[in-house]
Amino acid sequence: MKSISLNRLAMSILFGAWLMCATLPVSGQGPQPWMYYETAEEAGFSSAKIAEAKATYEQMRSAAFMVIYKGKVLVAWDDVSRRYMTHSMRKSLMSAMYGIYEGKGIIDLNKSLATLGIDDKQGLTATEKQARVLDLITARSGIYHPASYEPRSMKANRPKRGTSKPGTQFNYNNWDFNTLLSILEQEAQIKFFDEFYNQIANPLGMEDLRDQDMRYRFEPDLSNHAAYLFKMSTRDLARFGQLYLDKGRWNGKQIVPKSWVAKSTAAFSDDLGPNFAKRGGYGYLWWVNRTTFGQPAYYASGLGGHKLYVLPEADMVIVHRVNSYLNVQERDTNIDQLVQLVLDAKTGKPKRKPQLKPLKVKGQKLSSVPVSEQVLNSYVGKYSHPFFREIEAYLYKGKLMVKGEILGTFSLFAQGDGRFIVEDLPELPLKFEKATNKNPKGSSVTLADERGRPNLFVMYY
Repeated sequence: MKSISLNRLAMSILFGAWLMCATLPVSGQGPQPWMYYETAEEAGFSSAKIAEAKATYEQMRSAAFMVIYKGKVLVAWDDVSRRYMTHSMRKSLMSAMYGIYEGKGIIDLNKSLATLGIDDKQGLTATEKQARVLDLITARSGIYHPASYEPRSMKANRPKRGTSKPGTQFNYNNWDFNTLLSILEQEAQIKFFDEFYNQIANPLGMEDLRDQDMRYRFEPDLSNHAAYLFKMSTRDLARFGQLYLDKGRWNGKQIVPKSWVAKSTAAFSDDLGPNFAKRGGYGYLWWVNRTTFGQPAYYASGLGGHKLYVLPEADMVIVHRVNSYLNVQERDTNIDQLVQLVLDAKTGKPKRKPQLKPLKVKGQKLSSVPVSEQVLNSYVGKYSHPFFREIEAYLYKGKLMVKGEILGTFSLFAQGDGRFIVEDLPELPLKFEKATNKNPKGSSVTLADERGRPNLFVMYY
């Protein structure tokens, strides 16, 4: 009898261990979906006030909005699985990679460009080469060299070369940010996007990021150093914000060193100059704000109103997106007001055991009608556009794709008669038309409705 009791005990222990393992996220089992509070009250918020915030949101030019409270979804409006360009939010993604490799002792922030052998077109001066990695990651290099992926405003505000010594003055410029890519790949002997996926995206269970959503942008006539561009969904950016809110840990594993999270999101620079004075401070590729929401906050920011806020005291991550494919923008003041409305909706503590449900996302239901490979091949080629520059149409595994110099890579879904829906950009159908004298082969245009809103993209083959 005694041996039977011991066997039962052993079986009980084994069953309990199996049950525990079966309920925990396991690497390799695929992304674990976000869990959603069934009502705002479950999280300690007012449903009526959240509804007021949504009414404000619906009057804005926003494309998606997501609020994570205590690691669970409080708000998810519009399609949070749709991928949009991240623009300058990419820099905070780079910060995390630097944290990982500095933690491994591979990156030394105090090394100079001279020591690292970093140079550029036209050559850097001896003074410029004294800039350290730390100066680049805090946008204080004093190197005002032309850069890839440099918007007009940045180019217009770029000081003359030689007007500042390294480390002495903040200047938000893409040369610093792009050169960090060259340094990281050189010192760590990696391909940046491969390792971003391995070190961050995969461990966090990002659901929507693919190889085609990450790309280098080279402008060799300007600089040797490429920009690193991402398209990313709202819910995947929320995972990245939650990683930082949890001080670099995810599912019990330290992904980014805790010390790096702390120092990279503290204000290294407060003297941001007139163009960025309202933003507060700047850390290691993160903006830092102490006053807007009455509590400490840091955030990633991209052109037009792409924001990823982390509010540690509120235990909250907030992501706001706009459809910058169509050049839609939203004012920072309106986004801040929306965030404040959500913060003001809090009424108390969450329930001890809040009712949760998996977040269900409608997403894009895209399908194609059959089109012969011969017809698809007739569309293959290079096209030029007045704004989007060079665009290439090509076949990949039997599917027609387009790759743009500015917008990136998209899958096309045939709808018949040369018309296609563009993945992540369904508002702007694409049509292939036979070339004419007015519209020669290889040209492309965007047509607009009576209000000036783009409504058709035409490529002439």
